Amino acid sequence: MGSAERGMRSLIGVTCVMLLVSPLPGDEKSPAYATETIRGKVVFLAEVMQHQAGVTVVPEARERVLALKTKQGTLVPLLEDVRTRAFRRDDRLREMEVELVVRRYAISPLVQVIRVIEVAADGKYELDYWCDICSIVMFEKKDCECCQGPVELRRRKVE
Repeated sequence: MGSAERGMRSLIGVTCVMLLVSPLPGDEKSPAYATETIRGKVVFLAEVMQHQAGVTVVPEARERVLALKTKQGTLVPLLEDVRTRAFRRDDRLREMEVELVVRRYAISPLVQVIRVIEVAADGKYELDYWCDICSIVMFEKKDCECCQGPVELRRRKVE
């Protein structure tokens, strides 16, 4: 596949995404939310509730809902979209301490993840997935949407 064809596919993909997330004409009102940063480890909510609160959980719920567990032990449920699904698909992410930039909507206790930052001993790193062939970023571990090749977890130092 030539670079012009890859570029055209990327442009078409970006245009489609923009159309999907753009408000409809006359629908200018967006939901009320606050952007904040929360820190901790991402866990499966049911597993923590069972261990810490003694709640009996049905087997099919064990890995259903993801949450951020803060150092204080508070559980913040995460709305699962492609950024949050990365924690389900890549076990390495659940082993890291992270800072999540999230949107907290007034209508729900769940938060939407908009940025993932690893908190490591040597600093902070923004996390995403990168295709070396197509030079495109993705937000979860899966085959590249363009070339269908592998993507790698990318860590970029945050100043």
